[in-house]
Amino acid sequence: MSSPQPTRWWPALVVVVLAALRWGQIWFFRDSDRQFKVRGTFQMLGVAVVLLLVWLLFFSRLRVRTRLLVLGVLLAAVGASALLVRVRGFTGDLIPILEWRWASPKVAPSRHLAPVEGSAQVVRGGADFAQILGPQRNGVLAEPALAPVWDQQPPQLLWRQPIGAGWAGFAVRGRFAVTLEQAEEREEIVCYDLLTGARRWAHGYPARFEESSAGIGPRTVPTISGERVYATGATGILTCLDLATGRELWRRDLLKEHGAQVPNWGFSGSPLVTDGKIVVTPGGPNGHSVAAYEAETGKLLWHAGDDRAGYSSPVLETLGGQPQILVFSGSMVAGYDLPTGRQLWQRAIPTAAHVANPVPVSPTRFLVSCGYGIGTYLLNVERAETPPWTVTQIWKTPRLKSKFANFFRIEDSVYGLDDGRLVCLDLATGDLRWRGERYGHGQLLLVAGRLLVLAENGEVILVEITPTEAREVS
Repeated sequence: MSSPQPTRWWPALVVVVLAALRWGQIWFFRDSDRQFKVRGTFQMLGVAVVLLLVWLLFFSRLRVRTRLLVLGVLLAAVGASALLVRVRGFTGDLIPILEWRWASPKVAPSRHLAPVEGSAQVVRGGADFAQILGPQRNGVLAEPALAPVWDQQPPQLLWRQPIGAGWAGFAVRGRFAVTLEQAEEREEIVCYDLLTGARRWAHGYPARFEESSAGIGPRTVPTISGERVYATGATGILTCLDLATGRELWRRDLLKEHGAQVPNWGFSGSPLVTDGKIVVTPGGPNGHSVAAYEAETGKLLWHAGDDRAGYSSPVLETLGGQPQILVFSGSMVAGYDLPTGRQLWQRAIPTAAHVANPVPVSPTRFLVSCGYGIGTYLLNVERAETPPWTVTQIWKTPRLKSKFANFFRIEDSVYGLDDGRLVCLDLATGDLRWRGERYGHGQLLLVAGRLLVLAENGEVILVEITPTEAREVS
């Protein structure tokens, strides 16, 4: 009777070594976005597991009983994981966020609206943040001057209020803080009292957006103008409400009116209010990419452009001596005449995930930036007698890829999150000046000359920035 053959380990060792080499290539020898590295890592692990299973079952020379036992343990582990753990969502780098299946869901806000003293009066103050990215729609705030040493003067928690699902932000005017949130099968525009956290009012309508990797709920910021609130939901519902009471004044369905489709990750462009108009980006075909409505009545004034919707918000800027609406849509950046909607110029930009708003840097030049391996462009617009104007590229760099966060220009420097890591560029050349800490795919505000960073993990950091370095203050 022949003795059993020894276990053949070398194929398994080869698989492990090749997997390790592939991992090193992905993370250290490829200049690509972290999400592509994460995806490549998962693909590599999947191939390695399949090859190791093939080795175990057919080439290992282990006893049949041992092979079946190992296979059974692996299948049991996979089954137990599926029963006990669920994917709650994904990080900005597409890393799954896991939780126990019995974990309590986030508490939705009560539908009971507690009365708030003085809720019928709009109180104005110096802390208004009435639209996305603040008063100038660029994330730059002259005040308040934040205390620089938080270990001695830490920020104090004033109140805590559970809210519904979503990725929306707040618009603030006086004591009125307005946002959007998901309440089961209804999308709601909700107003909270800034000083107490109590709900002043809520207005809802049947709508729900959900995407496996992007989560549930609305993802824009309302705009407060005068005594009114304007908000766009994730499914393209544009609503105008009375700020004091939440009473609906008018509503429009951007999908139906413009023949548009909900973008892959939901409508994310926050409405722009200017010159008595509401400018939105439905992303419809045949001249329905951008639209303007009368702020008072909701009457459609004009529509223009043919590109699908992006995920940034329209901004009003002056280029070439002419005020215009800058729109970073699905495949291009373009300028539109505000009174008529006529497209003045356009410039194609790769990738459909355009999130950060354009940043003007001179009377004719502006920056655009996006993630997914693309980077930042400095473009120059040359005015013509009749459209289209001429758009030329001054430089392009992959050293600042603003995937979700907006970025800033201060004098001759540009600051932003390059795929989640803080960087500084030379405005004239696009060259990298320094790399700072990694904060993930969070958000930035420039407050009194310092960066206020809301990191992806929920931490808040105050950062002193100069052209030579970044220093965490608190």
